[in-house]
Amino acid sequence: MTIMLFCIGASAYAQDIRWKPETLKSGDYVSIDQTQNGLIHHVFRGKVGPSFVLESFSGPAPSGAPVFTTYLDRDGNHVRWVRKDGFEIVYTPHDCSRTQGRCQYTSTDSKGKREVRLRITKATRKGFEFDEYGADGKRLFGGRFTLDSRGNAGNGTITGNRGTNKHRLVRQVYQ
Repeated sequence: MTIMLFCIGASAYAQDIRWKPETLKSGDYVSIDQTQNGLIHHVFRGKVGPSFVLESFSGPAPSGAPVFTTYLDRDGNHVRWVRKDGFEIVYTPHDCSRTQGRCQYTSTDSKGKREVRLRITKATRKGFEFDEYGADGKRLFGGRFTLDSRGNAGNGTITGNRGTNKHRLVRQVYQ
C-alpha cells in the first residue's frame, strides 16, 4: 500500500508541467542566461484580459523597454508574442508549450505568414521535454527544461536548425 501511494504521488508530480501564475505577484521575475541570446529577464506583470503577461528584458537588469512581451494562458501556453518593434505572432489555440502529448497549433504573424506545427511534450521528473515539427512532418527543434515550484522554466536546452541554445537559471526574485 505504501509503495502504491508513493507511485501515485510521484506520478502526479511528474505530470504537472503547468505554469502557475496564481503563485506570482506583479514584478516577480526569473533571469536566464542563454548561450545564443545572453541574459534575459522574464518579469510577470499580471493579467490583461484573459491573458497573463510577461515582459522580457535583455541586459544586466530587468529595466528599460522590454525586448518582447508574451501573453500566456493560465497553464503557460503562449497565445501571443509581441516584439518591441511591433512584430507579432498569434497562436491558435495556443503554442502547446505546456500541453502534454500531441498538440497541433497554427501561428500567424503580423505579416500574414501562417504555419501549422505539431508539438509533442512529455513530463520528466523535474520538468518537461518536447519536440516540434513543421506541417511537412520534419522535426524543427526540441528541448528539455527544469521547472521550479511555480512552473517557471529554468535550466534547459533547445536544439534544432539554429544549433544548440543552452539556458541557465541565474536568478529568481519572488515577493
